Amino acid sequence: MSEVIEINEIEELQGYACFWNRLHAKTPNATFFQTLPWLETYWKFFGHGKNLRVLLVQVDCEIKGIVPLIEQIERTKAGPVRILTYPLDGWGPFYGPIGSDQTATLYAAMQYLQATPRTWDLLDLRYVDPTVDRGRIFNTMRCHGMTPKVLPWNPSYAIELPDDFEKFVSTRSSKFRAVIRRTLRKANEAGVTSDRYRPMVCPTENAEPNLDLYDECVLLARRTWQACSTTGTTISHPEAADYFRDCFIQASRLGMIDMMTLRQKDRMIAFSYNFHHLGNILGMRMGYELDSKQLSPGTVMMSHQIRDSIERGDRIIDLGPEHYEIKSRWINRTLESQRICHYARLSLSANVLRMGHWWKYHRGAA
Repeated sequence: MSEVIEINEIEELQGYACFWNRLHAKTPNATFFQTLPWLETYWKFFGHGKNLRVLLVQVDCEIKGIVPLIEQIERTKAGPVRILTYPLDGWGPFYGPIGSDQTATLYAAMQYLQATPRTWDLLDLRYVDPTVDRGRIFNTMRCHGMTPKVLPWNPSYAIELPDDFEKFVSTRSSKFRAVIRRTLRKANEAGVTSDRYRPMVCPTENAEPNLDLYDECVLLARRTWQACSTTGTTISHPEAADYFRDCFIQASRLGMIDMMTLRQKDRMIAFSYNFHHLGNILGMRMGYELDSKQLSPGTVMMSHQIRDSIERGDRIIDLGPEHYEIKSRWINRTLESQRICHYARLSLSANVLRMGHWWKYHRGAA
């Protein structure tokens, strides 16, 4: 018989850290964003005005699965709506329950949500990877009397890596193949070198992050277009700089940080800030010196990253959603994403939103 323990204070989760770490290691396609250190970092910077609802599914005094959720108010065309959702907020492309037995975990979580007083208008589980979920959320919602709707979410664009760099290049258009080879040759003649920072975690010693390297990347970002960005999501932006720095520290300690730099005569001219886990790389941010533009540092960076990842045995580089026009020359796979929504029957705003979603995804598509 399963029991659900709900945790509402971030500090209390430290008492379950060993369970969380063990379950994360068994989670299909797990990412840095499903770790407890990331959730603690996220909550530190973005938890204001939100309610934490982490559901721990316990069987025979042992935690078998975890469903991290948050309640927040979102401004929509239907007005303010109280939404219960995953705590990702677009920082990564996918999210889901922690643990290997996701069916039992979701079943217990949905049963619990139906049996407790409702403080939300919309249960909206976004960033769902359908290849991992396989209809579990939809089915467990229906088992407990909910009326879920499966809607498309933002797809992510990826590079599935073959076993040879030249094999990958051969799959690109003839024009782009020529660009890659010409650019790499030009960069090599100019003395451009690459370096990959991917610290390994030693069981007997804590991994200490290379903050000097990270700070050098931030200084470079401040000299680029990122310094003028108003999105608040670049590593040098005042609203996100401390968040990205803490993520770098936490991911380094977990052995999940992945950074590549390009240097010309010992001067950093480009960087790529990524996370990795079990052969899956998630690209986060990239920047390069404006005066190195003639060397096409973006193309050089991606080429070196793909070649090095193939040599390391990595499987996929997820470049994230958005900016398809920039990524299209490189990608060979689109990773679909879903959102599964249950609209509270007695909530006027939720039902107005439901009609809006229907019009957008069904009527609009027709």
